[in-house]
Amino acid sequence: MAENTSRRAFLAGLAAAGGMLAGRAVSAPAAGGCSKAMDPCLAVFISDLHINGLKDEIPTHQYEEACFRNTVAAILALDPLPANVVCFGDIAYHWGQREDYVLAARLMKPLADAGIRLTLGLGNHDRRDSFLEVWPEYAKTSPVPGRIVSKLELPHVDLLMLDTLNALEVEKFKKSRPGEMDGAQREWLAETLKASTKPVLTCAHHKPGEDKVALAGLLMKSGSCRGYIHGHWHKWARDFFYAGWNPQHVKPYVGLPSTGHWGDIGYATMRTFPDRVEITNHQCDFFFTGGPGDAQPMRADVVRELDGQKVTLRI
Repeated sequence: MAENTSRRAFLAGLAAAGGMLAGRAVSAPAAGGCSKAMDPCLAVFISDLHINGLKDEIPTHQYEEACFRNTVAAILALDPLPANVVCFGDIAYHWGQREDYVLAARLMKPLADAGIRLTLGLGNHDRRDSFLEVWPEYAKTSPVPGRIVSKLELPHVDLLMLDTLNALEVEKFKKSRPGEMDGAQREWLAETLKASTKPVLTCAHHKPGEDKVALAGLLMKSGSCRGYIHGHWHKWARDFFYAGWNPQHVKPYVGLPSTGHWGDIGYATMRTFPDRVEITNHQCDFFFTGGPGDAQPMRADVVRELDGQKVTLRI
């Protein structure tokens, strides 16, 4: 199947997963492995899953899980398969409960079973302690102690996944905190960018100038940083950020859709080339209230306009 898995296939998968829509389902590879070729130059970006593992305790819509199941099926239907899937945070539904991560890990398992490498980041609705109960390896592999930070080396470009989750402790079922960037992580980022011999894309849940993240000035000074990718806003977007009014101090950023909570619904693929990366939006749905199947003004127009939109970042 081509990279731009159709909206019809995605909606059909929702019907199979959640019983909400009708159509032809996308079939995933059989359990026990996958015989498809794997492309190291192809990665898939997902964000803002908001998986609820406490449905009995926290009643909510079921479309987040249904959408994510179908996203996994759509990824596994790609031929060749992406070598990497990168998640930009807000894995948990709202308060970062352990049960959210247990369910999310189960839903992600078919990707790992197919040999796809998973790189997970944290958002403001996540909690490090609960996350590490399910994925304890991140405490050992993170180059910044106390933070969930990853460096992913791809052909032609490296991805640096930062941890912009606020460090303040919160009680169970308390409101999530805004984003921030701690000093140790900022120091690591500056040193890593300075030492890099490859182009770098900096990644995080929050935008560089949002809340207390404040990364714009640091990134502008780096010749290796070629752009920024984030989640959080549930909106496919391409824009620029800057520090001061010097026209040379401008760099592009890309905002990702949500996999099913609200807003732009879908995922993105990134293909790397020696001189550029191409990030393509796969818009599968669009809604703000209710959920899939409910009437939304401009719904079909939004999907038609945004599906297949491509951003090229020169590296």
